[in-house]
Amino acid sequence: MGKLAITNQKVVRDARLPSDLCQFLSDGKVLAYDPAHCEPGKVGLVSLGDLEIGEVWVGSDVAGDPRFGEDGYYAVPAVSLTAECDAYEPEFILLWLPNEMQYGSWDADHWVLSVFPGVNWAKIVDQPAIYLNAQWDARSEVAEKFIPWPNYDFSPGMPF
Repeated sequence: MGKLAITNQKVVRDARLPSDLCQFLSDGKVLAYDPAHCEPGKVGLVSLGDLEIGEVWVGSDVAGDPRFGEDGYYAVPAVSLTAECDAYEPEFILLWLPNEMQYGSWDADHWVLSVFPGVNWAKIVDQPAIYLNAQWDARSEVAEKFIPWPNYDFSPGMPF
């Protein structure tokens, strides 16, 4: 890989990023789709050298949650793959979950995390609008709600 991959080797390793994603970002490629048919509009990807492991917050309002209705959240490690967006804050519109080794999308306004089971980077590149629209499409066939409570601790209150 090129120089960018070397400068961010730790994140690539610690986040267990797929090699095809790393190569795509290292090559500076973009997702090809019609932004007019995509809820977030035009979305730009993070460069490989700028990837970081952050976290997304998942609320307790998912059916079956043992903490259902309580004021609090689950903090889930995630790598945001989006750096720019025409219509919304770009962070985590597309993301990688290093512990689950899955792609997904986070709704920052409602603290809902959706995952794309069995989806690899090639599928996202092939039909990016389906995945970019997933958090706004209640009938999405590629996304399902992430269940945090088996593996993540619940924290009362707010993370900020």
